[in-house]
Amino acid sequence: MADVEFAPPLQRPTMSPHVAPTPPPPPPPPPQVTPAIAVPPVRLSTQVPMVRDTSSVPVIGLQELVQPARPEIRPVQRKKKRGKKLQSVVLLFAIAGGAGFYFRNTGPIQRLLGHDKMAPLPDVPFARPDITSAEYTITLTAVQNGVPNNVTTKVREDFVNAIGETTVQSQVGGTFTTSQEIRTRDSLIRPGQAFGKEWSRQPRMPDAPSPYDAAQFIPMIDDIIDHPLREAMNPTSSKVSEANGVKITSLTYVLDRAKVPKVAPAIFAKVPWLFDVPNASTLTVRVSYDESGLVRHLFLGVDPPQAGTGLDAAWVTGYSLDVTSVNVPVVIDVPVDVIDVPAGTP
Repeated sequence: MADVEFAPPLQRPTMSPHVAPTPPPPPPPPPQVTPAIAVPPVRLSTQVPMVRDTSSVPVIGLQELVQPARPEIRPVQRKKKRGKKLQSVVLLFAIAGGAGFYFRNTGPIQRLLGHDKMAPLPDVPFARPDITSAEYTITLTAVQNGVPNNVTTKVREDFVNAIGETTVQSQVGGTFTTSQEIRTRDSLIRPGQAFGKEWSRQPRMPDAPSPYDAAQFIPMIDDIIDHPLREAMNPTSSKVSEANGVKITSLTYVLDRAKVPKVAPAIFAKVPWLFDVPNASTLTVRVSYDESGLVRHLFLGVDPPQAGTGLDAAWVTGYSLDVTSVNVPVVIDVPVDVIDVPAGTP
């Protein structure tokens, strides 16, 4: 029995002969696990208070982050400097404004603005230029019982040949009428349909000359703005312009109508009927003249009458003269086929 030997047990073919079955590794010791578990609570405890503290801080937007508000970043001392700088700017503008107002009234600036002051009246009045022909229009503006009653006269004059033509247009409310007259040295020629001809002719009466026959009907500036008015006041406005190569000076006056006979006697003598309107308080004068002193435009006007003033009376409220041309040839055709009528025939 001592000679019997047992063979070793067979091993599985899939198991490596060199690997011995070993027990699984033991779990980590508790001392090593305990610090790993204790670390997260410490981190959470430090983060939670930080979240709670930042909840009371106002949220900063992107715009505030890029461009922060100036009052929050500027010191108080700089605000004081800013106030002083503002005061300096205001003072500088005040000085500049005063200087601008001063220089505005100087001659060059006034000419640039077209508000030239009128040249002083010369000691010697303007010399009247020679006028060989002229075309102009006179308008009388009137009111009768609140209805317009206007008369416009267009004049063409050949002073060399003593021939003139006038066309009168009258307005009474909405009714318009027109009349025509041609004047020669010794005759008046008017439409003659009432006498069976296109034109009628009658002798001129020496004691009834036409004011349009004389070139002096167009006034000079000295005839309107005389010495008393120049000395009494300056024009309300004035300007210098150019028309067809002619330098034109324009003036405007607004006068107290009650003082016109004293401060502007030339105007009062020219249009005395403008002072018949009972309630008129002001007289407006607008006059333009060329370099020779010849008037090219003239307007004289007063306030219109009150309603119901002067029953059936025609109150003249305005007079105007517009000179269209001077020393430009004027051709007036004098009719030959006429019928002669007695002098004074209307």
